[in-house]
Amino acid sequence: MKTGESITVTGTGVVRVAPDTAVLRLASECRSARLAEAFAAATGAAEAMVSAALAGGVHREDIASSALSVTSETAWQEGRGHQLLGYAASRGLTLAVRDLAAAGALLDAVVAAGGDAARIHGVSLVVSDPSPARTRAQEAAFEDARSSAERLASLAQRRLGAVVRIDAGAAPEGQQVPLRRVALAADAAPGLEAGQAEVAASVTVTWTLD
Repeated sequence: MKTGESITVTGTGVVRVAPDTAVLRLASECRSARLAEAFAAATGAAEAMVSAALAGGVHREDIASSALSVTSETAWQEGRGHQLLGYAASRGLTLAVRDLAAAGALLDAVVAAGGDAARIHGVSLVVSDPSPARTRAQEAAFEDARSSAERLASLAQRRLGAVVRIDAGAAPEGQQVPLRRVALAADAAPGLEAGQAEVAASVTVTWTLD
């Protein structure tokens, strides 16, 4: 966009990088007629899953409790209204697995440790430190903006002067790649294919026109 004696152009840059961490979002969920029993069972299953993760090489700082919930379960009975059946307790866990080659077997072991209480809420592959790739993407975005600005200035029979303003587009803190649904076979751990993630950046630059 040309305004007065300046030109402003937005450039974009994309860098592809292989994810290096698997983020497992899990939970233990138990039901019982008594609240304390449901909570204790969910806690015990969660602790067993954490122990399996630690035994599989996950660092303690890469394990986080992500949610805790307790709900009552009721059913409608004719003439009696809503009747309390029991309680459901759930404890969530988030695991960061930094060895992708071991992630499939570790997921299998953690779910086995949780038994019937184990739940899988999602698996994502992420770039743990996208900063280097983001830097390269910003550099590519700047070059894209400059190339477009030079072309537009040439069409107007002008030349680019000094840069007077640079606005870097906001970038997400982490880059995630959706993972295809993981099937847990009884006799084999699921495999995780890392693929590649795209780290994108945008830069808006204003030049004077000579």
